[in-house]
Amino acid sequence: MSKRLAELLILSGYLILAVLLYRSTASYPPSVQGSTAMYVRFLGTALGVLCTLELLLWFKNRGQGETDKLKLTTAPIRFWGLAILLVVYAASLSMLGYDLSSAIFLPIAMLLLGATKPLSIGLTSAGVLFFVYLVFAKLLEVPLPGSTLF
Repeated sequence: MSKRLAELLILSGYLILAVLLYRSTASYPPSVQGSTAMYVRFLGTALGVLCTLELLLWFKNRGQGETDKLKLTTAPIRFWGLAILLVVYAASLSMLGYDLSSAIFLPIAMLLLGATKPLSIGLTSAGVLFFVYLVFAKLLEVPLPGSTLF
């Protein structure tokens, strides 16, 4: 797949998303039609306008770069490893809970992305978990996903 074709497909997808986002506001309850629905309509309209402008520029510059092959990354093992790790992390959240899943995910992701010092990996993982706990669980009182296994 060429870069130009990938750009066209992505822009078309965002344009469809903008239309669907705008149309979804029709089913909002009447109580939020003046506030939330207006905000969502604005987002849909802005996304649609920007995608349309980008598509016009795409058509204006067509013929340039048609043979450039799409290259997702220079390190495919890291890229696909992280993508698979994110899917496993999301799937494990309901079974293991936020704390255990994140405590396993963060160090593995850091190792996969090239971190080598065990002390910095451990301290960074613990710091991120503690920060998220303080901000979301304590300050904002957002319940973090619990474990169904334990």
